[in-house]
Amino acid sequence: MDVHIRIANVEDVPEISYLGKKTFDQSFGYLFRDRSDLIEYLSSTFSIEKLTSSISKSYNLYWIAHYGDNAIGYAKIQLNSPSEFVKSEHSCKLQKNYILKEYLSRGIGAQLQKRICSEAIANDTDYIWLSVLKSNSKAIQFYEKNDYNIIGEHPFSIGKENFEFWVMGKYLK
Repeated sequence: MDVHIRIANVEDVPEISYLGKKTFDQSFGYLFRDRSDLIEYLSSTFSIEKLTSSISKSYNLYWIAHYGDNAIGYAKIQLNSPSEFVKSEHSCKLQKNYILKEYLSRGIGAQLQKRICSEAIANDTDYIWLSVLKSNSKAIQFYEKNDYNIIGEHPFSIGKENFEFWVMGKYLK
């Protein structure tokens, strides 16, 4: 599969907005008892305005993956992002890493991981961490396969829903 992955810019915001809403719904939509909570979260988190502001900040790096002319996935890290679970002073947080459901299990996530880690190292980062839903066994297996380890846990709420997350991380150098 010929997938092209590149650093995203402000012109990519409409595609990232679409991908964010679609992939989040595909991954977690079933967990929401009240669909209006999900819709409100998607509208707020993946609005054009919010993403335009986010992608314009120098400490946020986005990637977008295309298969042919179709945007199929994206990722985001926040540089210099500390966590109570991370000892490194030069860490970054992998905040988003999503691929459309129909393109999963094709090695695209591994390609994105490679690009993310290379760019993080180029930005003097020596540790990367993320939060993953405890019930998302496929994602946990993916991250473990990519050398991440569980280093902590935390709760997170969206609307009326409460979620439990693992914090996972790995050294880059």
